[in-house]
Amino acid sequence: MACWNKGTMEGADLQFYLTWLKEQLRLPNNEYLQTVARCLQMMLRIDEYRFAFVNVDGISTLISVLAGKVNFQIQYQLIFCLWVLTFNPTLAEKMNSYNVIPILSDILSEAVKEKVTRVTVATFRNLLEKPEDKDIIQDNAIAMVSCKVLRHLSLMENHKSDDQDVLEDVEFLNEKLLAEVQNLSSFDEYSSEVKSGRLEWSPVHKSEKFWRENAARLNEKNYELLKILFKLMESTKDPLILSVAAHDFGEYVRHYPRGKHVIEQLGGKQLIMQLLTHDDPNVRYEALLAVQKLMVHNWEYLGKQLQTNVGIGLGVEG
Repeated sequence: MACWNKGTMEGADLQFYLTWLKEQLRLPNNEYLQTVARCLQMMLRIDEYRFAFVNVDGISTLISVLAGKVNFQIQYQLIFCLWVLTFNPTLAEKMNSYNVIPILSDILSEAVKEKVTRVTVATFRNLLEKPEDKDIIQDNAIAMVSCKVLRHLSLMENHKSDDQDVLEDVEFLNEKLLAEVQNLSSFDEYSSEVKSGRLEWSPVHKSEKFWRENAARLNEKNYELLKILFKLMESTKDPLILSVAAHDFGEYVRHYPRGKHVIEQLGGKQLIMQLLTHDDPNVRYEALLAVQKLMVHNWEYLGKQLQTNVGIGLGVEG
């Protein structure tokens, strides 16, 4: 009825139905999951329903289900839902704030069914074509590069599809992403990695030059990247992510003169201190180094203050 009537479902009825569909998707071991996903596929063909679904936190639900272990049919249906959402430029601009690109990249790397591959690359294409904000298009492209989408596309080219749409989408993505790689700065790479929540020991973390040139940029957009790092430290149990995050805080403090003050203001010092007793030795080691950098930074600051005060004293006496 919602899809085939002359009029569209509205108001409380629409919100109730979409909320019910969303809750059914989250229901553990739901034997009717495929049917629920099919209903949602039909609903989201209608643009008015797309906004209503987003407003009941629908995208987060799709991503949450896709991040779990579901069969290829459910993967296809739920990615189809994301795909139709991205035809709306406004929704396409919001999409990767839900971490859509890392999840779809994971699925693409493991996909064995062509229809899953097809709808995934079509979604990626929309994320580079439909947004009207060029900065968002660039952010999406950088996120795809960081998530190794180019490598997946290369593998797809080696196993040529008979589907012309897939071939065209792969060609389009390759062209756009290779162009982005040429312009990709080390800070773009770092920023994309932090925003993805998937920290690893990529070269930028250990680069003295990177931190010397970019430490102050972690203050941009009201300390956006620092706040993401703090959130990761609070929420993750992954020792690798915790180790890298602790290391990055230490480097930030070492290379940015007011770093210690900023870290303390944002509540990060306590988080780092807590990692000193972590079960993983690598986490403890990186946390200890970060704390040492905090302390050294403090002593260097005090030393400079003493030198200034002594100089002023000598000047007065002279």
